[in-house]
Amino acid sequence: MFGLRQLVFGFGLLLSLFSVAGITLAETDGQPSAAKILSIDVQGNRYVENEMVLAKMGSKVGEILSRKQLSRDVLAIHKSGFFSDVRFSGTRTEQGIHLVCEVKEYPLIAKVELVGNEKHPTKDLQLQMKVRPGRIFNPFNQRSDLNLIRKGYLKDGYYQVDVKFTATPREDGRVDVLVTVIEGEVTTIRRIGFIGNKVYSDSELRDEIASRESSIISWFTDKDVFDQKRLGADTQLIEQFYLNHGYIDIRVESKQLVMAPDKRSFNLTFSLSEGDQYRVSSVDIQGDIVPDKETLLELVKVEEGRIYELNDLRETIDEITARVGDEGYAFATVTPLLTRNIEEDTVGVVFDIEKGEEVYVERIEITGNEKTDDEVVRRLVAQSPGSRYSGTQVKRSKEEVRRAVYAEDVRVSFPRGSAVDKVNMKIDVTEKKTGSFTAGVGYSQLEKLTLTGSVKEDNAFGKGYQAHIEASLGSLTQNYNVGLTDPYFLGKNMSASVNMFKRQSDQLDMTSYSSSSIGGGIGFGLPVSEHISYNLNYQYERTNLQMANLLNASRLFLSQLGRQTTGEISQTLSWDSRNKLIAASEGHLEQFRVSVAGLGGDNKFYEATFSSKYYYGFGEDKDFVFNPTFLIGGIRAYANKSIPLYRRFSLGGIGSVRGFDSLGISMRDAITNDALGGDKRFFTSMNLFFPIPYMQTAGIRGILFGDAGSVWGYTPGSVEPAKLTLGRIRSSVGVGIEWISPVGPIGLTWALPIHKLPDDRLRSFEFMMGGTF
Repeated sequence: MFGLRQLVFGFGLLLSLFSVAGITLAETDGQPSAAKILSIDVQGNRYVENEMVLAKMGSKVGEILSRKQLSRDVLAIHKSGFFSDVRFSGTRTEQGIHLVCEVKEYPLIAKVELVGNEKHPTKDLQLQMKVRPGRIFNPFNQRSDLNLIRKGYLKDGYYQVDVKFTATPREDGRVDVLVTVIEGEVTTIRRIGFIGNKVYSDSELRDEIASRESSIISWFTDKDVFDQKRLGADTQLIEQFYLNHGYIDIRVESKQLVMAPDKRSFNLTFSLSEGDQYRVSSVDIQGDIVPDKETLLELVKVEEGRIYELNDLRETIDEITARVGDEGYAFATVTPLLTRNIEEDTVGVVFDIEKGEEVYVERIEITGNEKTDDEVVRRLVAQSPGSRYSGTQVKRSKEEVRRAVYAEDVRVSFPRGSAVDKVNMKIDVTEKKTGSFTAGVGYSQLEKLTLTGSVKEDNAFGKGYQAHIEASLGSLTQNYNVGLTDPYFLGKNMSASVNMFKRQSDQLDMTSYSSSSIGGGIGFGLPVSEHISYNLNYQYERTNLQMANLLNASRLFLSQLGRQTTGEISQTLSWDSRNKLIAASEGHLEQFRVSVAGLGGDNKFYEATFSSKYYYGFGEDKDFVFNPTFLIGGIRAYANKSIPLYRRFSLGGIGSVRGFDSLGISMRDAITNDALGGDKRFFTSMNLFFPIPYMQTAGIRGILFGDAGSVWGYTPGSVEPAKLTLGRIRSSVGVGIEWISPVGPIGLTWALPIHKLPDDRLRSFEFMMGGTF
């Protein structure tokens, strides 16, 4: 379309130049005088001022007429973008020439309408487009907007996109412009292949790159959509993979991208030169050795005799740089020197250290924190202003700030200070959105459909406060919770929290009673060490129990009818060494909790619980994770009081024994079959997380699990407490899928009870959002 328009435009321009060459000059009587320009008149312009046209011309009044200059004037006026045609004519007199510039303007745009642009909102496009109301409708603006729109769609993988401009004239000479965007379908990568790879198969290399072939995973991610930036990253990922396995000479020699004739798919091919695998023959350190060679050699991860690995090399450089930095050398550099023995396929590694000058940190500057207060960031910085530079403290500061919920990225630099031996520590924070919304849908035999949702803000008011509102709505239960936590209460390394809640349960199909509770509490948390923390909480709640049928109720239910209050203080000691809070692959989490009710309120009891979760990653990339969990707990009343009915133990569901419904595992009344619960409980789970082929980079993994658990103990009215026996232990096995999505973890589980009792309530399928297994 634009080729034809440009041809017409060029033809008109050529005619304009011809009209200059054959300019019409009316002769007067007598001999013509020298061709001096006496005047210049502009005709045909409605919107553009005469002065603007004259300003574009090199020909001036009083100068000798030059046909070459007039040709250049035609081009200059055309380039202004206001005119579709420019012609010169003139009238010759004895004194000179009266010159006339005749122009034909492009029309003004009255209205612009975009259609067909479903992928990119009209508002976003109009903010960037040059074709807009009040501007000139010319080929230059159309071509610019065509490239703008195509570039945006190509970035999203739409290689079939086309754009058409249609102008409808108005009576006043203006035009209405219709911009039609034909998006087409997204162009995906149909096949990814490799040439020259002998050591690793195509499937192994595909797992290492970011781009993906089209498959069922395309429903969840856009990794199969071609992206030029991703293709560049793929080259680096391939080279890093080989370098981590000793192939120092690896080269990605070329990348070939072939589009199908219908523009719906690409074939992507990488051409490789692998080279040989190298082992480390020797390791040494030279240069400015600070503090001493023995200390630095202990930091070296590269081992003699082992296969050369790039990750070990990088980790060693970071460790040595930080350790030398601990001596005050902020600008220390460590350069690895490699000496290859091609015949023996070995490489000698020498770390050359240049320490630079010893410096002190003069002051610490925080930038980039538009929402977050300076003090919120500064309290995470381990490096102290005025003290000697410490590489370890700087590294720790970067990790702490980067781990903060409000930070997406952190960059630390050290510009020179007021003296040669002084620097300023500049921390540039790239903030991210700290608000989140999660929602979930569940199904059970009793509740049928259950809706859950939460709104969280992890940086409320820019103070680092953590606020949340949570709700769970089912046909039988409704739970609400709102809370606020200050992780650095009074500026100290101690957290403080306050929360309020309301719970309502009408589980008459299972329990013959309904309950409603309202309350709130406060809590404090104190880190004891890097992995150990201590929490102290107090909670007060008021609960009301009601029954629809008093004649068929158990004695325990009847004894607790009406309103009761509980004031409970609890203490929790935690040891958390997990490498990640979500989808951990290493470390463990142990918690020991003791609580006592009686500080205010009617109920008096004490409870103790111990839980443990371990994470063992194995496999080449530790993408297989074995996760055993265990929990045991007990509760007992004192001062001649009874354990509140709603605090007695039952099991079932995600986080407990899967395959059983909520309250599905419980001690029951022999006559009414009411779920009474026990005063002791335990459950254990064995989980194996495993990667799903072609889905690892999408954050999707599978899980195989086996659960077991039971409740037992004393119930009012029984002669003696029930004991834990093998016959009372329920168990189940199952399989599930977990997706670490942008809105939080999403999980599906299917469980099959292996051992159950006749009165247990079952639930084989469960959907979860916003939590983890």
